[in-house]
Amino acid sequence: MKAQFRGYYPLTEDEIKVIWKDGFITLDTNVLFNLYRYSDETRKELLKIIRKYSKQIFLTHQSAFEFHKNRITVISEQITIYDETIKSFLKLENDIVKNLKTPHLSKKVLENFKKSLSETIKDLEFKKLFFLELLKKDTILDSISNIFIDKKIGVPFNKKEIGEIEKEGNERYLNKIPPGYKDNDKKTNKFGDLIIWKELLKESKNKSKPFIFIIDDVKEDWWLRTNGQTLSPRPELLQESYQESNQLFHLYTTDRFLEFASQSEEIQQETIDEVKEINHWQNSNINYLSAINFNESLNKNLHHIKLFESLKNLNEFNENLSFFSKNSYDLDILKKYIKIRNFDKDNDDSKVNGDGDEIKDKE
Repeated sequence: MKAQFRGYYPLTEDEIKVIWKDGFITLDTNVLFNLYRYSDETRKELLKIIRKYSKQIFLTHQSAFEFHKNRITVISEQITIYDETIKSFLKLENDIVKNLKTPHLSKKVLENFKKSLSETIKDLEFKKLFFLELLKKDTILDSISNIFIDKKIGVPFNKKEIGEIEKEGNERYLNKIPPGYKDNDKKTNKFGDLIIWKELLKESKNKSKPFIFIIDDVKEDWWLRTNGQTLSPRPELLQESYQESNQLFHLYTTDRFLEFASQSEEIQQETIDEVKEINHWQNSNINYLSAINFNESLNKNLHHIKLFESLKNLNEFNENLSFFSKNSYDLDILKKYIKIRNFDKDNDDSKVNGDGDEIKDKE
C-alpha cells in the first residue's frame, strides 16, 4: 500500500537525511525578495549559509525571472516604508514637542526625548539611503548572482509547454489541486507557482535526485495544515513528485532551514527570530503598504472618509461598491484596508487562523 500512496506517508528521519545529503536545494522567489527586507547582519548570515550549500544549489528559471522582474518594486517598497516611518516620527515630534496643548514635560525629559527622536530619524534616513543606492548599484543582486551562476539556473519551458501547463493549471485550480490554486484570483502570473513546481519535477527526474524547496509562502496550496499547525508538504505534491520522478522532496521555510543548518553551523538565534518575524509579517493579512496606499487613495474627500469609516464589514462595503467605484477608488485597496482595520472580528467574511493565514472571503 505504501508504494502506491507514498505521498501520504510522513518522511522518516533517514529519508530526510538522504534528501539533505543527495538532493538539490532550491529557493522560491519570495526567499530572494526577503533578502531585501532583512537587516544587514541577518542578510549576510543567510547568504553565508546558502553559499555553504553552493554545490547543491539550483534555481528555477521561473523564480529567477520573477525575481529580476520585480526586484525594483521590492526595493521601492522598502523606501516607501522608511519614508512613511520617518513621517510618523516627524508627526510625533510635532505633536509632542511643538504642540503647546500637550501635557507639560520636564526640561530634562523633553531634551532626552528630542535627542532620541533625532537620532532615530537620522538612523532611518541613513538606512533609507542604502535602498536608494541599490537602485543604482544593487549589491544584494550581485551577491545573489554570484551564488546562482548560469549553470545553476533552470532551462525555461518553451511557449508550447507553458500553454500546456496553463491549460492543466485551469483544471487543477478548479479542483483545488496544489500548488498555486490560491493564486487563482491573480490578474498576472497566476500560474507562477505551478510553473516553478513543474520545473522542479523536471529537474528532479532528469538528475534522479530528491530536492529541498525553501519557501516563505505558507498558504495551504503548499502545506498540509490542520488545527492551526503546519504538518508537512501537501501529500498530493509528495505523491506527484514520487510518481513523476520516483523521488522525494521536502519543504522548509527560511527560518526552519536556518534551524536545521544551525545543527552544524553557528547561527545567531536573533537571525532566526528576525527571519521568522519577517516571514510572519509577509504572510499576515495586515499589510503595511496597503495602509499607506489606502491613505493616498481615500484622502480626497472628508465625506468619503466618513462613509468608509462607518462601514462595519465587507458586506456593507460590497453594498457601497458602486459609490466608491464611481469616485475612482482602488476597490482592492479599500477592501484590504477593511481587513487591516478589522472592523468586525466576528464577521465571517474574513478571518485569520492562529498562524496568520488568510481564509478566502465568502462572496
